[in-house]
Amino acid sequence: MGAWIGVLAALVLVLPSPRQTGDFHAWGDEALARIRKALYLPNMGLYAEERDFSRAAPQHPAFLWGAGVQLSALAAAARVQPSTYMPQMRAYVDALDAYWITAGGLGGYDVLPHATSPDRYYDDNAWMVLDLLEVYRLTHRKEDLARAERTMAFVLSGEDLACGGGIYWHEQQHTYKAACSNAPVIVGLIALYQATRTPGYLRTARRLYQWMNTTLQDKDGLYFDGVRTSGNVVTRKWSYNSALMIRANCLFYMVTRDRQYLREAERIAQAAERHWVRPDTGAIDDDASFAHLLCEALVNVYQLDHQRHWLDVAARAAEFVWKKGQAPNGYFGHNWATEYREALRKITLLDEASAARAFWVLAQFHRELRSAPGSP
Repeated sequence: MGAWIGVLAALVLVLPSPRQTGDFHAWGDEALARIRKALYLPNMGLYAEERDFSRAAPQHPAFLWGAGVQLSALAAAARVQPSTYMPQMRAYVDALDAYWITAGGLGGYDVLPHATSPDRYYDDNAWMVLDLLEVYRLTHRKEDLARAERTMAFVLSGEDLACGGGIYWHEQQHTYKAACSNAPVIVGLIALYQATRTPGYLRTARRLYQWMNTTLQDKDGLYFDGVRTSGNVVTRKWSYNSALMIRANCLFYMVTRDRQYLREAERIAQAAERHWVRPDTGAIDDDASFAHLLCEALVNVYQLDHQRHWLDVAARAAEFVWKKGQAPNGYFGHNWATEYREALRKITLLDEASAARAFWVLAQFHRELRSAPGSP
């Protein structure tokens, strides 16, 4: 009998235990509260670009990129805790109309609010399409879907046949076609197709998907930054470009049920993990504005193939940000693999909102993360 007790004790020792993951809900709450305290501009209903704590409160609103990430953070929070964050999200998406400008017969979001002449980036507007569609899925307001469709019309006006196709980076600088002005467009087009069942959105998504894979995908599955109209490819790799192509493949799989897309999403995710995730710390070694999108893309893969590994990689990366990437004054640094041991003298909306978005995305998987791998 004593021998059997020993065997049973050994078995108990090797049973998987629940993952002691962080409380992403609480972390998301705190991150958004700090953003509102440090960066909110109540007279405009907008957020500031940055805060220098050695100076007076900021007055200048954020560039559109950071504003869009903040909208995405509020949307993720509203999905989990609608009573608190739905009103903030709805007020903010309406306030962002201040960035809208019509020029050349087309409306689009400018880089700054209340512009008198256009300075519009196609990638900024592509991110706004994704944010607006997420808002629409929560509010079901027709005006939010209409905003997304109008914004997509502006983005698609940036496509021509130079370099074989693709969308430019900037409206007035037709010299560069970036992965970041094409990959999120593919995601947005498929999402618009899901919302409207308009076949043209899916056809255009397929065309841009083919262009991205032919022009900017490396042999390892990851994506280069872009191509100049001279034909020179800029081979720098940022995690968000590959992340959005992971998401594009996930969405194509959801729409078509063709498993080649899911296999491709997994292949890119594996390459991205090897390239950007540090095995010793689990941190994603890239800028916050890029890394949070890779974190989310890994979650998207998990939602489809149910391989717990992807969720754990994403959670570990976000935990590093909270535990090591958070400075003593509670704010988050620019790089997701850096430990910040001194208070940050300056913060940006882009960096803070990137962390908040990641925490709220993972808060949706509280039960899974608290369970042992393989548990229901």
